[in-house]
Amino acid sequence: MKRFAIAVLSFTVTIGSLFAADAQKTAVPGSDDLSRYAVAKAVPGGQTVLRDTSGRTLGTAATIGTRTTFRDSAGRTTGTASIEGNRTVFRDSSGRTVGTATSSASQTTTYLDAAGRTTSTASEAGGRTTFRDGSGRTTSTVQSTGSGATMRDAAGRIKATSSSTGGKQPVTVKHKRP
Repeated sequence: MKRFAIAVLSFTVTIGSLFAADAQKTAVPGSDDLSRYAVAKAVPGGQTVLRDTSGRTLGTAATIGTRTTFRDSAGRTTGTASIEGNRTVFRDSSGRTVGTATSSASQTTTYLDAAGRTTSTASEAGGRTTFRDGSGRTTSTVQSTGSGATMRDAAGRIKATSSSTGGKQPVTVKHKRP
C-alpha cells in the first residue's frame, strides 16, 4: 500500500506540474508573425515589448547590432534572430536553427523552416505587412502605429500589439567644409 501511495503521489506531482505551467506556450522566435515583424523592424539599441489583446506582456525583443534576443514574460531567453546580409537566421534558446527569412528587392520576405521548406511569406505596402501561409492564404496583417504595431488575424480581429523604445536610426554625418 505504501508503494502504491508513493506511485500515485509521484504521478500527481508530475501531472500537477504540467497543468501549473504557463497557460500560453512559449513562442519560438520566428514561429509567429509578430516576432517576425519585430525582427524586420528592429532598430539597434531598441527594445520591443510584445503584448496580447488584454495587454499582458508576452515577451520582449531587444536588438544589439544585427542580433535580436527574445525573452518571455519571465525574462528567460527563448531564442535569437541574427541578420546576415539579406537573410535572417532564427535560433531557439539552445542555439538550434529553427528557420530563416530571406528578403527580396520586391518588399517580400520568404520564411523557411529548419529543413528549408517554405512556411510563409510577408509582403509590405504602405506601412502594412501581410503574412501568408505556404499555400498563399492570409494569416495576419501587422499595421505600423508610430513606435508600435498592431497584429490582426485574417478575419481582422486584434491578436497582439507591440511597442518599441530606445534605439536610433543611423544618422548621416555631414562634414562642414572649411
